[in-house]
Amino acid sequence: MSEPWFSRLEKKITQISDQDYDPAFFSFEQLLVTASCLYQAGSGLRLRLYRSGLLKPKRLPCFVISIGNIMAGGVGKTPMAIYLAELLTKMGKRPVVISRGYKGSLKTGAGIVSNGETIFLDTDVAGDEPYMMARRKTFPVVVGKDRYTAGMLAIEQLNPDVIVLDDAFAHVKLERDLDILLFDHDRPLGNNRMLPAGRLRETPFMSKKRAHAIVLTRCPEKKATEKKRSEDQKRGGGSQKEGVGHKNISSQYDGVPFFKTCHIPYLLKWLSWKKSPGSALPCPDFLKGRPCLLFSGIANNKSFREAAEALGVNVVDHLEFKDHYRYKRADILWIQKRAGEIGADLIATTEKDWVKLGRDIQWDTDLAVIGIKIKFENDKVFEDFIKSRLDSGLFKSPGIILD
Repeated sequence: MSEPWFSRLEKKITQISDQDYDPAFFSFEQLLVTASCLYQAGSGLRLRLYRSGLLKPKRLPCFVISIGNIMAGGVGKTPMAIYLAELLTKMGKRPVVISRGYKGSLKTGAGIVSNGETIFLDTDVAGDEPYMMARRKTFPVVVGKDRYTAGMLAIEQLNPDVIVLDDAFAHVKLERDLDILLFDHDRPLGNNRMLPAGRLRETPFMSKKRAHAIVLTRCPEKKATEKKRSEDQKRGGGSQKEGVGHKNISSQYDGVPFFKTCHIPYLLKWLSWKKSPGSALPCPDFLKGRPCLLFSGIANNKSFREAAEALGVNVVDHLEFKDHYRYKRADILWIQKRAGEIGADLIATTEKDWVKLGRDIQWDTDLAVIGIKIKFENDKVFEDFIKSRLDSGLFKSPGIILD
């Protein structure tokens, strides 16, 4: 069966929005640029309505931290939300993470996914990312399209002193005390165009007065950076990529605290067709050199391949699905068949994909679930920054400010 026209159109737009280009007159790209201008005008008008007071944001009776970005697509918001919630717990706080529950079946109201100990909603109802966070059982998770309604449910039933909003920078209907804005190290602003011609939901100019901290994600680790710089110097050149994202973003958010992080992949779960489900995790070195088939359905599938390669696996093929993809039985059969065709003795997927897979699946090839941890360049500096905001009790959101 041929692919539906809207899927082909979506793929074409996604491909164009990832590229740098100068649109020709009367081209499809020019149409997208025109649509981007309309999108930017609409976004700017919405922010001005909040700034003028014609639209009024609601306020929750506790400290609220938002984690988000101005680029459509994956930048590591959920790993950051997990990191922050667990940091707050370590600091003696009672955090609750609130997510909109994207692709979950809960369309109205709000629901408690987990109280930190017991899981009440499955991935179909809660959405994959909230359910993934809830499975950790280290902090409560609530979902709701309306973050205020979800926040009030959390306050009434879970008694938090800090609310962490996952992916909520654009959700200006709810006030927050701290807005943490994330950018990808390699392409922080994409092609610098607004949706749909690019990936920007807002420009730095539109967002700079609302950001209280900038976090650059997926930075190369220091050892890798130093090795690359040394190799570049031996070749008589300089590294072009290192520092470009930092300078580009820091110059546009002048005066905003700036932090750098990297993503550390690790073996989260291991299922061997030869052993029982409760088998202990093997040493990560066990993965090195093994011919591997990857499959993933996340916003940035390329980042998963890089994570797998960082663990030393020999990636023979990578089956890429759409973000939040719901796997069918036919997909699993295809994945297992493809592994046999290419001679892979290992299949690997992401934690986000793993939570959507049925536990009754019989894998005839070893399966590795790869998780991601956030690592700050200086954990203590970031922790002190968060603590100072919480301890002061005086820091309030400046609201919607436009120059």
